[in-house]
Amino acid sequence: MFVRPLEKARLKVHVKGRVTIPKEFRERLGISEGDQVEAILREDQRAVVIQVLIKDWLEDMLSVLKRVFPDKSTKEIMNELRQGWEEYAEE
Repeated sequence: MFVRPLEKARLKVHVKGRVTIPKEFRERLGISEGDQVEAILREDQRAVVIQVLIKDWLEDMLSVLKRVFPDKSTKEIMNELRQGWEEYAEE
């Protein structure tokens, strides 16, 4: 799917009204399978806006950290964070 400079994409409506959010959009917004989004109808603009619902802060933080440390497991990331905080507290 071609993404235009204005960060728009043309989507096709499938069976039961389903559309697929382009992969690049999902990656940039950190949207994963099972995440919830909200559809907002802007009737005056003949538009539907899809908005990512904010997950709890820990999930958001882990999502960001997994992008920064893609080769580490959640447990490894948490251990590194703990170690960093312990070192910081000792200073």
